[in-house]
This record gives sequence, structure tokens and C-alpha cells, in this order.
Amino acid sequence: MIPEKIKEFDRELIEKTGCSLKELASEASGIGSAPPKPAAHPVAVIPVTAGQGTIKGFSEALHAIAAYLGFPAFITAAPDVSGLVEAYQSDATIALMADDHLYAAINLKTRRATGNDEATAKGFTTALQKMAGGLKGKAVLVIGLGPLGTAAAQALLQEGADLILYDLLREKEAALLKSCATAEQQRITTGLTLEQALARTHLIFDASPGEAFIPAAMLPTGAIISAPGLPLGLDPTAAQKFADHLIHEPLQIGTAVMLFQALAKSRGRFERPAERSEGRREDDGTVPCGEEDKITHSFKEAVVYGSKKKVLPQTGRFL
Repeated sequence: MIPEKIKEFDRELIEKTGCSLKELASEASGIGSAPPKPAAHPVAVIPVTAGQGTIKGFSEALHAIAAYLGFPAFITAAPDVSGLVEAYQSDATIALMADDHLYAAINLKTRRATGNDEATAKGFTTALQKMAGGLKGKAVLVIGLGPLGTAAAQALLQEGADLILYDLLREKEAALLKSCATAEQQRITTGLTLEQALARTHLIFDASPGEAFIPAAMLPTGAIISAPGLPLGLDPTAAQKFADHLIHEPLQIGTAVMLFQALAKSRGRFERPAERSEGRREDDGTVPCGEEDKITHSFKEAVVYGSKKKVLPQTGRFL
């Protein structure tokens, strides 16, 4: 459960990256060396009943993250539109809410809106950069090219990394390559098998929703993994072996970056659900890395209660 585990997670984050959650989020958000003070910006967490409804504990998790970062946070008494009105009337700076399709932070003063995909990508890219001692000129494997993986690829290119792209849907590799500038295309490798890709670098960004498809034997010595994907792509043996160089959690980093991004002066833009591609499942029941990566009812359940597939049952330390 996040409220009970957030201090422990922050201690582990400091040990692995040298940064606290607040420091990491501030840097990843790009708001500069002197970010606005959270204490001056109340956060309203608004339960949403649309779609498959609310998940008990999810709003409490968001509240705990915001409060831990120093934001005066409260959960609105009413859900949905009534909750948004309550947030506005309570003079909240930021409204934080998620339905089956989108998780967003909205600055009610500046009208800046930020989405979880971009925030999570930037947060986990920053974490990888800290663990690796910089990314410029280094090859990073990005596994899974849904909205989160695509945003991560863009963030990694901005950090100066060279990219190796891998997705079961090969057309996603080609599409991302084509969307990049010519100079960036020269820094991107596509068309490899997963085994070939893993053999070329020890830096990995796992944005896939696939479970336990990366065994320890496939990972290179000294592997460093930044893995926002849920469930975790590493199998339990690999997760234990590389635990000291693995960042994997479902909500804290992305939420923290969203909150700081919402305080930026310029307005933000996030990908709308209609712009996302449809996911699918393979005939063998595995989830392709390109399957749509979005906040859903089942994802919120996994965040609050832990994955139903029991990813990392031996720890559960981030949930």
C-alpha cells in the first residue's frame, strides 16, 4: 500500500539515484533549480465514478503522495463534476483525477494540464540518468512503444542517449523512427530481437505491460533498469538479482512529476485518449509490448492492492 510504503520507497530512491522523490520530480519536471514551494499550492484529489467506477484506496494513495511532497492535500467530499467544483471553491491550485482512460493534473489557476504518460516517462528517464551517471552518448534499450514508451524515447533522445527500440509490433519501431529528425534517426537502432537488443546495452527502460518475460540469464552484467511498466517485465529471479539497480513502482514518480509540472508557467499538452492506438493480445495469451498503456480500472486496482498476477510477491515493497 502506497501510504504506508512511501517513506521506504523514498529511502530506496535516494540510495539508488542520489535524489529524493521531491528532488527527482523537480528536476524531471523541468521547472528549474528554484521550483515553487508545494506548501503554497493546495491539491484536490477528486474521485471519479465514470466508467468502471472508483477503486477504494486509490484517492488515498494520490493524497498520500501529494502530502508527502509537502502539498496541502485533500480528497473532495463529492466525486466527478461536483468534486471539481468543490476543488475550485476550496481555492485548490491543482486538481488531481483519473478515469478509465486518463490520469491528469490540472492547475486551476493557470489552466496548465499534465498527463501521466509524459510525466512518468520523464521521471523514470531522470531516474535512469541518475543511476547511470549520465546518458549522453550511451545506448538505452526502450522496450514497449505505447504512449509511455514513445514519450520515454523522446525524453531519452533529449538527454543525448542513443536508442535501441524493441516492440512486438514492429511497425511501432518504424513509426517512431520515421517521426524523428534525421540527426536523431542516426542514433536509433531498430529491427533486433529482444535477445540481440539486450546484448547491446546494460541500460534498459521497460515500458511494456508484459509480465516476467525477461529472465536473469538474458540480462547483461551491470544492468540498470528503469521500469514503470506494470507488471514488471523482469522475472522474479532477475528482479532479485538486479534489485539494487532497478527502479519499479506504479504511481509515486509519475504523480510527483505531474504535480511539479502543473506548477510550470507555460501550459502543457498531453496525449488525448482518442489519439492512442488500440492494443491487442497475442494468440498465446501474452501481452504485446505495444498494447495500449493507459490508466484503467484494473491498473488502479493493481496500484492499490498489488497486481492480481502477483508480480514480485516476495517484496511488494512499492505497493
